[in-house]
Amino acid sequence: MDELQQKKQMLIQTYKRFTRRELSPIDMQIDQDGMYPVGLFNKVVATGLLSTTLPREYGGAGFDFNATSDALRIMATGNASMAVTLEGHFKTIEQFIKYGNKQLNDKHLPSASQRIFAFSMTEPSGGSNPLGISTIAKKVGDDWVISGDKIMITNGGLAQVYCILCKTDDDQMAVFVVDKDMPGFSFGKKEDFIGLRGTPVGEVVLNKVRVPGYHLLGKVGQGLEIGDNAHADARVLMGAVLAGITEHALNVAVDYSKERKAMDTLLFQMQVTQEKIADIAIKRQNIVNLYRSAANNKVANKPYRELAAMAKSYGSRAAVISGDEALQILGGYGYSREYPVEHLIRDARAMELAEGTIEKMNIEITNAEIAK
Repeated sequence: MDELQQKKQMLIQTYKRFTRRELSPIDMQIDQDGMYPVGLFNKVVATGLLSTTLPREYGGAGFDFNATSDALRIMATGNASMAVTLEGHFKTIEQFIKYGNKQLNDKHLPSASQRIFAFSMTEPSGGSNPLGISTIAKKVGDDWVISGDKIMITNGGLAQVYCILCKTDDDQMAVFVVDKDMPGFSFGKKEDFIGLRGTPVGEVVLNKVRVPGYHLLGKVGQGLEIGDNAHADARVLMGAVLAGITEHALNVAVDYSKERKAMDTLLFQMQVTQEKIADIAIKRQNIVNLYRSAANNKVANKPYRELAAMAKSYGSRAAVISGDEALQILGGYGYSREYPVEHLIRDARAMELAEGTIEKMNIEITNAEIAK
């Protein structure tokens, strides 16, 4: 085993250990409370999980998306909410790495091992559709002054650094980096979603927030490109999370089928149960294959956006169906909050909407195929 593989195995073991000790035991509590318990995020920071993809020059571990996606899949087998919180953080760091200038990165990236970063596109007027973006950035001397309202932001309220998609004076799209402690920045409504209930999703309000010129990510006019890139990176990691959710459902169904009997026959010995377990296992492996293919292409600088869209489109639908099949194996207990299956379905259902709906993914996949 080469040094790179050894380091990846150490990363996977770290995520497994953290998930086993800190997340799995409170998975259902997180869902019921609709938030992370006090002190959990401090443990995430202390374990060094935020720095997984952070370049070594900024104090991070510098892992690529191959290792990172596998690590998030492991985490999602214990709790998908925390895996999605990290996914949002990692995809944002990726945009700094690709588009950030040295002054911007030197200022912000050293803190990314302790502070959550978030990407903010969605608005009340038009979702993440660029035609509906009304947040405005006006040039004032060497600075930019930003005003607008962003909603349904993953890690909104928890994150401390935000990449904000704006329109400039001349209606070009641009992304600016804003710190939550800047004057004029505030948090608004927190969403009460039915799934991924630990992951905070909320509103950020910008009232004439003034940022230095070097807080521009990339160039003016690159806003849509950066946003699309953030979506693609997120979908790779979301595929991994969906594989983890599906594996969680599979584990629950298998364990239950080995203990529960119908008359004198254990459930796993019955053909109807075997068909469901096999179907969940196949779906799990298909999702793994898709997100790994996308991650491999990203690392190799090959086209990966279509594969990322496939991982999210197929993965989200497959995870919902797998949760439903696991629920059917458990019968009445599957429909009970005593078991986690019902919240796994709700968690997976969120992924059919986040970072682009299934319908949007299928359009992108079709367009990619037509263009070949």
